[in-house]
Amino acid sequence: MKTRIRYHRKLRRLTQSDVAKLIGTTAATVSRLETSEMNVSMTWLQRFADAFNVPVSDLIEFRPTHGGIPCIGEIGRSGALFEPGTGRDDDIKLESLSRNPVAIRIRENFGQYCVGDVIIADRMSAEHVIHAIGRDCVVEIEGEEGGFGRLISSDNGTYLLVPPEPGAKVRRFPLPNWVAPVVMLIRHL
Repeated sequence: MKTRIRYHRKLRRLTQSDVAKLIGTTAATVSRLETSEMNVSMTWLQRFADAFNVPVSDLIEFRPTHGGIPCIGEIGRSGALFEPGTGRDDDIKLESLSRNPVAIRIRENFGQYCVGDVIIADRMSAEHVIHAIGRDCVVEIEGEEGGFGRLISSDNGTYLLVPPEPGAKVRRFPLPNWVAPVVMLIRHL
């Protein structure tokens, strides 16, 4: 059975060793399970689902029969259009691959974001904040206004939220109520 274990690991910017520690196994076993060199049981799927804070169904690869936009090829640095390989299903799906997606519209240009962009973030409880460290996130902080920026962990158990705009004020706070790392950017040209 094909799985999406590697996809969810890379989405969270975790190494195979990081995941191995979370689920109580070795990096070699994680590798074999990602590449289907080893049969993936429901027990393994549940362990990965718990570590990634997703339902087991999100870890099973399936290809919807409709709803995609046909991908006619790839463009290289030279600008040349390369046709996709034969037998490849490269339809582009605009579905969110997160457990609890939320959308936020960008109001003004800042950092890498432009007016009108829509970001899709995966809202998760504070206990899973480790999966959001080093990523752009929306956060809700107890007794304060929510915020957006790069989430960084500090030495004293608090967190920093670094806004994307240079010179903006960095916020320091304890464990947030919830955090939602960005998983997708939609930009109309």
